[in-house]
Amino acid sequence: MSSNKTLSALVAVCAASFCLSTQAADATITKDQAKDMKTQSEAQYQARKKVADANEDLNRADCKTALEGAAKRACEKSAKATAKSDKADAKTLHETEEQRIKDAKK
Repeated sequence: MSSNKTLSALVAVCAASFCLSTQAADATITKDQAKDMKTQSEAQYQARKKVADANEDLNRADCKTALEGAAKRACEKSAKATAKSDKADAKTLHETEEQRIKDAKK
């Protein structure tokens, strides 16, 4: 059940991110609009990191309940690596959005 909520949150973040990217790419924007868009981008970045942390917690819980010993440790290590990768992707996306906003400013 919580996986569905996480997935829904992730889809919403991606959709909002797409809208932000499209808006920044479409036209020249004012300084105030750029500031607002940067604020939104930062909030979305923080949300993506929290989603990655939540998914890591879920994956680790699955590891703890389904596995033992070396398999459990490997599973937890994989969950941590996946979360790290997801956070890196979120950072890259955030930096790309900020650059698009900067490029679109008057």
